Amino acid sequence: MTPPPRGPLRRAGRMIDALEISAGSVMLLTIFVLVLIQAAQRHLPGESLPWTGEVSRFALAWLTFTVAGVLISRGGHITLEVVDILPKPRLIRAVQVFALVIVAVTAGAFTLEAWDLVQTQGALRSPVLGLSMALVYVPVLLGLISSTVRALIGAARIALHGPVRSELAEEVAR
Repeated sequence: MTPPPRGPLRRAGRMIDALEISAGSVMLLTIFVLVLIQAAQRHLPGESLPWTGEVSRFALAWLTFTVAGVLISRGGHITLEVVDILPKPRLIRAVQVFALVIVAVTAGAFTLEAWDLVQTQGALRSPVLGLSMALVYVPVLLGLISSTVRALIGAARIALHGPVRSELAEEVAR
């Protein structure tokens, strides 16, 4: 089992987790409120607010990428736990490190693309609000940077301290 970091590293990780979860919570609440407003607008007289749909779509993308790093570091992302029940810890370690390296490489490639979008899409504006599309991609970029870094840290921790065993693997070992 991978031991948790200690000292300032642990505090920094907790602060980043709290920041990302808070941002994700704000995005989820934003989506909820805006969808309720959209539903109410369909049944009330008067003009609707077209920006509610645009903001809720942006908030969904921001939510997805903002909390991806938290899911990676906490093992909450989609994983195959079939290998975790094998009796050979070295094989489990190798598979888990390999998987996290693949996640880091993929997130790193997406990070480069998001950076390119931030730099090149500033002239484009969103249809309703007129928001610069470069600003729309900034939360995506930050979430991808977090995902890349967290996947690399996770791979290093598993390589140094051993594999993370799933609940299924713990039950089979008993």
